[in-house]
Amino acid sequence: MRICYTSDLHGRSELYRQLDRLVSAEKPDLLILGGDLFRDGELDDPVASQVAYIEQTFVPRVRAWRGAVPGLEVACIVGNHDWLCAETALQVHHAAGHLVLLNHQRPWQRSGVRFLGYSKTPPTPYWVKDFERLDRAGDPIPDTGGAVWDAESRAARKALPEEHFDNHASLAEDLAAAPELDDPWIFVCHAPPFDTKLDRLPHIEYPIGSHAVRAFIEQRQPLCALHGHVHESPAVTGGYVEQIGRTLCINPGQTHERLHAVLFDTEHPAETLRHTELA
Repeated sequence: MRICYTSDLHGRSELYRQLDRLVSAEKPDLLILGGDLFRDGELDDPVASQVAYIEQTFVPRVRAWRGAVPGLEVACIVGNHDWLCAETALQVHHAAGHLVLLNHQRPWQRSGVRFLGYSKTPPTPYWVKDFERLDRAGDPIPDTGGAVWDAESRAARKALPEEHFDNHASLAEDLAAAPELDDPWIFVCHAPPFDTKLDRLPHIEYPIGSHAVRAFIEQRQPLCALHGHVHESPAVTGGYVEQIGRTLCINPGQTHERLHAVLFDTEHPAETLRHTELA
């Protein structure tokens, strides 16, 4: 099975146009999108901004990809820039068969390969907190608050750090509850593993990836782990691939102007891996 993977498009029209051309030219069997795919939702009305983008722009584009490439499946996760109401909108389209919304509790299967998806990240300075959690239980609670989507009032509400992070399981606890899978399987996770070529920012001297994600990969050893989130990292480290045990971990990175994506065959991922911009 031939996979095309990219992440962190943030609703940028030029990146999506380049992805249109890549999908049309390469005709993958599966396109996987690794989170932070939409324009940032406005704090005063996430539905009118981010959900509207999904309905009016993103899902029609998914339909166009699938119409242009017979047999193409499109799978995705969300990321820390995304609101819970955006994930709810994607769940509706998942149920309708328009796309696949991956999660870490129920594996999805295609061509004999199973997939788990995980959207949450450790805390960031960004103000949308729907998909942010403590990395490990007992980690210090950050002092930066933000906002979360309140489905009952259908509005964003303020989330104090103690209230938000104390009331949710950590990444480590979430991932510990993921099912054990037989080989081969692929992990699609917005946050990259800690202390790799995949988790460095240009203005911070230390790695910012997830300890929990790294431990999960070390313990479970999927065929591949596909990441994003720290999309500056390949430019900082000079690499977009890290081997953790038997697992090939990939963060293609992303820029504002040029699409960063990878293509590979699940039969021989390392041997067939190709980046659209990097050697």
